[in-house]
Amino acid sequence: MFLPRPLIRLAVGAAAGYLLAVRPWHLRWGATDSEVHEDLPGDDIVPLPQLQATRAVTVNAPPAAVWPWVVWLTGHPRPGARPGTAGPTPPDPAQPPRDLKAGDVMDGGGYVVERVEAPYSLVLADRGADATTSCSVVLRDTGGGTRLILRTRTRGEPTVRGAAHVAMMDVGDFVAMRRQLLTIKARAESAG
Repeated sequence: MFLPRPLIRLAVGAAAGYLLAVRPWHLRWGATDSEVHEDLPGDDIVPLPQLQATRAVTVNAPPAAVWPWVVWLTGHPRPGARPGTAGPTPPDPAQPPRDLKAGDVMDGGGYVVERVEAPYSLVLADRGADATTSCSVVLRDTGGGTRLILRTRTRGEPTVRGAAHVAMMDVGDFVAMRRQLLTIKARAESAG
């Protein structure tokens, strides 16, 4: 069965548009050139990534006010539903943020805390059978606010499932990470 030429042209054009315009934009959404190219904590977990995305946003609140929202939204090591469901309640600004430590397992998804330096960095990793993924969250004090940087690095196993994992991360990661950054920004700014 052959596809009509106009349909083939449309598919090739859509793929080219994604690879040349959309993908470069979403792999670095909000991040500066220096943020994209600098080494961040956790980069060593996936030294040769097939996919690296660095996204960032400026939050009008100090790192100490942003940190509880990072811990809450990235999933916390306790029983309960994911944020946005009828599970754990948002952090109380009057209470200290929940302590995280290396080895804590996040709710859902299989991510494990690799490193934590509250309130400046959190490194998570998922070492699955099909791929290894690291997720680094870095908070930088801007002298009146916080630069919130989120980097994801993934390397799939040389299998069909590994390749599928990387391909799904390429598209799906942007939607989830952008939403997380904007939610953390909105919550931290409204709490202050």
